[in-house]
Amino acid sequence: MVQELLLEIKDLEVNFHTYRGIVKALNGVNLKINKGEFFGLVGETGCGKSVTASAVLNLVQNPGQIEKGEIIFQGKDLLKMDKEEIREDIRGKEITMIMQYPIAALNPVINNGEQISEALIANKNMTKDEAKKRTIELLRDVNIPEPEKIARQYPHQLSGGMAQRVMIAMMLSTKPSLLIADEPTTALDVSIQAQVLNLLKDLVVKHNTTIWLITHDLSVVAETCDRVGVMYAGDMVEIGEVNQIINNPRHPYTKGLINAIPSEQSRELIEIKGSVPDLVEPPSGCRFHPRCNYAKPICKKAKPQMLEIEKNHFAACFLYGKQREE
Repeated sequence: MVQELLLEIKDLEVNFHTYRGIVKALNGVNLKINKGEFFGLVGETGCGKSVTASAVLNLVQNPGQIEKGEIIFQGKDLLKMDKEEIREDIRGKEITMIMQYPIAALNPVINNGEQISEALIANKNMTKDEAKKRTIELLRDVNIPEPEKIARQYPHQLSGGMAQRVMIAMMLSTKPSLLIADEPTTALDVSIQAQVLNLLKDLVVKHNTTIWLITHDLSVVAETCDRVGVMYAGDMVEIGEVNQIINNPRHPYTKGLINAIPSEQSRELIEIKGSVPDLVEPPSGCRFHPRCNYAKPICKKAKPQMLEIEKNHFAACFLYGKQREE
């Protein structure tokens, strides 16, 4: 079955102009997300996952700047749209985002129900009564018990898991085509994490929504995602179906992440040597080469291209294809 493309990011570069110098946060990122899929983006803290999502929503904060690239969403290049058009037609309507810390993202002086109703009135032109009724339905959809009671309460009266459900309900209120979940389970207990992830999986089917999950946790990716991309220091290094990435990683960095996960077979954790590079002065060529056990001279000189190693499985590494001969 041919999947319909929803979002395509091409050669995206984002820099942050700081007093220390230019932080080269995204180094030509390429990414595709199809309609109706649960896509995961994984990598260490600071690798550029959230910056990529922020660029899609035109929310890169100062001193950040999108230097080049294309972000094609439903056939339109978002980078060619003005800020007013993005705010009116895209952000909060077609694309919504769940933040890491929901209680911090919710308004503390407005009750939960009114916050969701405001979004419905502003974006769906509903009356107050219609918005109130729909708010209760949305809270029920995200498995909140006693939704009428929760709607009357304020964010500080909720647990972390319950606040995240309220945030998810709010983001679903406009029936977005793409829901970006930026580490939505970071601040939650393990048992609550599982509930929220199962809820997100159900919403893909129930609301016909595409979900882009940003996380550093490979176990979360393994349990929820259809496809996954792996980022390292502003570069996309591997993309494939979740079973391909987990069971047959091809890029040395992805292999290092998998080997660092505790297993029943071995108690020994194999760490990736070295540390994440300073992106003010990133390594030349492949940014992972100073930490790579397979590095060759070419790795220090040139950036490897993303190649299809097997069907739907891509890696950017000089170990594969014609690049291996260089």
